[in-house]
Amino acid sequence: MLAGCASMAALAAVHAAIRRNASEPDNSALGGEARFFDWEQGRVFYKTAGVDHAGPPLVFIHGVGAGASSFMWRKNFDALAEDFRVYAFDLLGFGFSDKPGTAPYSADLYVELIADFLREVSGYPANIVASSLGAAYAVRVADEYPDLVNSMILNAPTGFDAVNTRPGMAGAAFYGLLQSPVLGTSFYNVMASERGIRDYARKHLFFDHRRVTDRLVTNLYATSHQQGAQHAIAAYLSGYLNTDTRANFSRLKQRAILVWGKQDVTTPLEKGVALLQLNPRATLEVFDRCRMVPEQEHPEKFNALARAAFLARSAAA
Repeated sequence: MLAGCASMAALAAVHAAIRRNASEPDNSALGGEARFFDWEQGRVFYKTAGVDHAGPPLVFIHGVGAGASSFMWRKNFDALAEDFRVYAFDLLGFGFSDKPGTAPYSADLYVELIADFLREVSGYPANIVASSLGAAYAVRVADEYPDLVNSMILNAPTGFDAVNTRPGMAGAAFYGLLQSPVLGTSFYNVMASERGIRDYARKHLFFDHRRVTDRLVTNLYATSHQQGAQHAIAAYLSGYLNTDTRANFSRLKQRAILVWGKQDVTTPLEKGVALLQLNPRATLEVFDRCRMVPEQEHPEKFNALARAAFLARSAAA
């Protein structure tokens, strides 16, 4: 028993050392002004920049995963700020936002966060650029609160296939294990190791491995090892952040442009083609030599798409 206690204490010391040795995340990747939104569940970090005009604001919503944050929009935020008032925020539990261990992390939580951010910070109706699970939450906001959303660009949204089921007893048990201060943190540290992050980025995020730079890996690692960063990821891995968006997407009245990497192995292109059948008003743009992050692999093309879509929409309005 004493040996077991000593082992647990040693693991805890290792975990503390990992947090101490992780560098600070990059707060300068996006320009503009850094601010906080005092939301009911915690402070939400965001940046804003750009021009004030009669058109809708542009709001960026990142995906979910270890190290996820608004950093992913670093190649788009400043460029599009030349034409729009832009906002990029870190979801609760990610980036520079608060990471409370007691927050009820769920899809519903993030849907309400996005809706409140649009109401109280950016203004509405807003144009939205969102990725993966963040895009799934944006679809729900656009359907459930249609006055808040003008139009959307959605990077490979989930919520219509495997990532649409709520967790059962097994998910609850797994969540409990992941929340364990020692064993759960051990699992998390292995998953979010520097090598693990680099390998995942090369296999899943980017088609061109040269895009997996030391700066990228360092920032993802630093962000994933902030105090409390494992709480939202535990909910994600256990299935609590899943949401079914099939009915929501089929009802959308707003313009929705789907963007897909042709070589995406995580959410393959055929899923985007199938998603189009749910809503004939949606359109699909395919980026070749691209996997999960078209906004980073082909930023010039992505920014041109957003600029053309949203400026044309503003002119029509």
